[in-house]
Amino acid sequence: MIKKKPKVSVVIPCYNDKDYIEETLESVLKQTFKDFEIIIVDDGSNYETKEVLKKLNFKNVNILEQENRGLSNARNNGFKKAKGEYVLTIDSDDTFDKTFLEKAVFILDKEKKVSAISSYCNIFVEDYKIIKKHIPKGGNLNNFLFDNNSTSFALIRKSVWNNIGGYDEKMIYGFEDWEFWISLTKQGGEVYIIKEFLFNYRHKKRSMSKIAKTNYREKNLSYIYKKHKDIYKEHFEEAIDFIADLAIRHKRNEIKYKTSIDFKIGRIILFPIRFAKKIILK
Repeated sequence: MIKKKPKVSVVIPCYNDKDYIEETLESVLKQTFKDFEIIIVDDGSNYETKEVLKKLNFKNVNILEQENRGLSNARNNGFKKAKGEYVLTIDSDDTFDKTFLEKAVFILDKEKKVSAISSYCNIFVEDYKIIKKHIPKGGNLNNFLFDNNSTSFALIRKSVWNNIGGYDEKMIYGFEDWEFWISLTKQGGEVYIIKEFLFNYRHKKRSMSKIAKTNYREKNLSYIYKKHKDIYKEHFEEAIDFIADLAIRHKRNEIKYKTSIDFKIGRIILFPIRFAKKIILK
């Protein structure tokens, strides 16, 4: 008897998330839609996380171990192992509503032009306190040229992932999901957003997305613009306006910082040290 392939494969990249991976897994197992397999990609986690993963004992949960190669590589390796027609990507510290797969599969089965599905998003901290509501628009290429209008959490047609060539593994400093959506919509695909808060994103003091926005935003934007220069040439004036607006915002933040009380106090504290340094160097 030939074993029937699951309709959905759930890919969960995991890196040192011992405190949250079981909660993420539980949200998958509670889904009202049951025709799925789970692939956890252990991306070179620490000993404590590996011990937690070893204790997971579910027949439809597979653990793929690898050296630490980054989020894009972990997702891609999960996709390669996936047997499902559709693949859900979710990070190992997030959760989602039990009805998401049922609703998303129904839409993908019905709407052939839709390539991926996400939803509105709750951003929460410890004790499940919601601190922000995120409402992405989804849509076509025009919706993704200058803004990431989806979350990384999404149910994606595996055939589309394959046609794109997967997530860009050169993007090790974040923004890889945004670039993926650009590549997807560039080929004519659409990202559909379910207008319900079905995804729960855990806000951490230190996270990859926060580090990427703080330290690597300009570097990532430069890479994306150069990789997809064909489409940004077509939208040249809009690209110039966006870059100019970004520079203005940076300047405003710089002025705001330099006029802040913290900055002024810092200058007062450092003045004696700088004065002494000048005398010593004379």
